[in-house]
Amino acid sequence: MDRRQGARAQVDFPVSALVDGHRHRCRAIDLSPTGMIVERAPALAGRALPAVTPFELDLGVGRPIRLRARPVWDRDNLLAVRFVVMSDADRLTIAEHLDEKARRHEPLH
Repeated sequence: MDRRQGARAQVDFPVSALVDGHRHRCRAIDLSPTGMIVERAPALAGRALPAVTPFELDLGVGRPIRLRARPVWDRDNLLAVRFVVMSDADRLTIAEHLDEKARRHEPLH
C-alpha cells in the first residue's frame, strides 16, 4: 500500500542538514508537502542521522524553509525524510510550488 500523501515532484533545490553542529550542503531531489528525498553530502553518506534532524530548504523564495524531519529510508547517498515540524506558512509555500509545477504541466507523481 502506498503511504504517500499529496503530490510529489522531482526538484533540484539546495538543502542543508544541521548535524552535530555542522551544516552539510545537500540537494533536495524529490519534494512533497509532507517530505522530501535528499541527495546527501559526502560527509553524511552512510551515516545514521538523529531521530529528528533540522534542515533548511531553499526554494529560492527569499528565505529558507526551516523544518525538522524524521528519516524514513536511506539507500546509497539518498535519504527520504518525513517532515515533523514546519510552519503552516512554509508547508503552504511548498504546496504552492507544486501547484505551479502542475500549472506548467510539469509531471507530478
